[in-house]
Amino acid sequence: MTRDELYINNTKADLNKTDITLSYKSNLLTDISKIISNRSYTIRLPKTAKNLALIECSHLPSSTSRYPYLKHKGTLLRNGIEMIKNANVVLLETGETIEVALTWGNVTNFAGVVNDGKKLTDITHGTVEGVDWVVWSNKGSNSAQFPLIDYGFNSDDPNVWYHPVVTVKWILDKIQEQSGVTFNFPSDKLTIINKMIIPLLTRNDSQKINDAFPSSLKMVGYVIVESTFSYLKLNYIGDSTQQYASVGGPYGDRLYTKYPITLKVKGTIEMLVQYNSGMDVNNQYLNLRVSQSDSSGNISSVSTIERKNYAAYIEAPNVRLLFNFDDLVSIESDEFMHFTIKAIATGASSSVLSLTVYDRNEISFGEKFPLVPNLPEIKQIDFIKAVASMVGLFALPDGENGIKFIPFDNLSANKSKAVDWTNRVIMAYDSVTPRNLQYTLDNIAQNNWFRYKEDDNVMGNYDGNIQVDDATIEYERDAITLPFSACSTKGGVAYIPLYSYNEEGELEYNKTNPRILLLDGTKGIFKGLEWTTLIANNYQTYKGLINNAKVVTEYIRLNSIELRDLEMDIPVYLAQYGCYLAIIEITTKENDICECKLLKL
Repeated sequence: MTRDELYINNTKADLNKTDITLSYKSNLLTDISKIISNRSYTIRLPKTAKNLALIECSHLPSSTSRYPYLKHKGTLLRNGIEMIKNANVVLLETGETIEVALTWGNVTNFAGVVNDGKKLTDITHGTVEGVDWVVWSNKGSNSAQFPLIDYGFNSDDPNVWYHPVVTVKWILDKIQEQSGVTFNFPSDKLTIINKMIIPLLTRNDSQKINDAFPSSLKMVGYVIVESTFSYLKLNYIGDSTQQYASVGGPYGDRLYTKYPITLKVKGTIEMLVQYNSGMDVNNQYLNLRVSQSDSSGNISSVSTIERKNYAAYIEAPNVRLLFNFDDLVSIESDEFMHFTIKAIATGASSSVLSLTVYDRNEISFGEKFPLVPNLPEIKQIDFIKAVASMVGLFALPDGENGIKFIPFDNLSANKSKAVDWTNRVIMAYDSVTPRNLQYTLDNIAQNNWFRYKEDDNVMGNYDGNIQVDDATIEYERDAITLPFSACSTKGGVAYIPLYSYNEEGELEYNKTNPRILLLDGTKGIFKGLEWTTLIANNYQTYKGLINNAKVVTEYIRLNSIELRDLEMDIPVYLAQYGCYLAIIEITTKENDICECKLLKL
């Protein structure tokens, strides 16, 4: 008789006499987003006083405890051996007994990546140049960050240049850092992964970066108009990536922008104006105006912000006025921003306002190009899954918060480490035949298609197919569809139709699907990422597994230590059948007997 001990939140629970049934599952041939946790079948605890206290009397409708809605820490000992630690225990229901279940072997933090639906663009980023953004300008020559890719624009076009790229490793590192999950890739596969790049094909702005780098508007003087009004002279100050505005007008008092824009205008203007005895110094108004000018020079106001002074200091014969601004100002292409006051200015103001680009969708050439905001709109889990599938890897939990990516080839390579279970098999029949033998795997068809995302602009077919010679299963299925589109090749580099020219010869920007490429020096290439090539390089063992499949089910004696130390990427050997087999699933029964489902290698 097996002796089980279950601890929930470090408190030993009372158990019935029946064994706890455990199920160990391999992630072989499993979607990485569905990394399977090992689990127990329903555990029925007796309703003893100790167990009722353990669940905080949650069996009563009047209970206000949160116990049923939380996960609890579990530990299972079998025959004195710690089989499972750091399991999740949940209360299922109460009735004649208290029903709980435990799961273990899952990657806790990775569940957040899977279940939260976070996209690559949800990765947090900072405001450091070269880390979080780069200047999008003509660099003169291509580089690893601005590789040669045919985007459809003319090489001598002064209004555009090659888009930046980031490496797949850079993205994976960001996900690991922010999720707390560690990815362990085999070194030979990392060689390929480290060459993979993601072109940043959108031109999304980043408010966070804009907030960190405001430009400035300096008050440098004044001009008196009609002996009544004063206009403030301006000087625009911005770095090389902020040349979206300039000062003009007959008095140098107007701020023009190159394109429609919304600016957050913030700061204090301090100025001296002429004081007279009838002047209400506490009710003076400085107007921030957005205006238009027609061909005759006539000005019409589009919008006005009247700002009352918040302080006044009489310095006869003048008064010093202070005005505070923290306003959003929208300026169209044919408009300008300027400041006017109905007073006679007497001294130049040296005040400086900050101007922050606000709520803009798209950057322009020559500006700061944010990296994370321009990553593909792909879920993080789908990105990880895509990269793993391209190099033929399946995933296994690796410690509490690690993912170990295993090549299918490892199953064959690990035959030298195989565990011999020959003498542990409890034969079902007098003849040497398995208790049960199946000839198909779930979710396998005669034609298993590996595809790129459809894109009508891609010339050629870059999908691949693994065929299974079995007339009894479905004809075809899509095994994998990547969230990236394939690329045609022009002039030895990848072609992505991101830009084109209209009938007037004007450059036009086009939306396009995400792409994944290989970096070849300072070139972005697609050659080597065709599914036919990827399958040939990474899926030979997989092809053997799904062709002529044989799934053996046997009862095998495995003690507590052996179950605890199971390694799902190490095959087992059964001499009675003369073959090596991969573990698919193990379900414990009584007296160390386990039902084992195994796939012939």
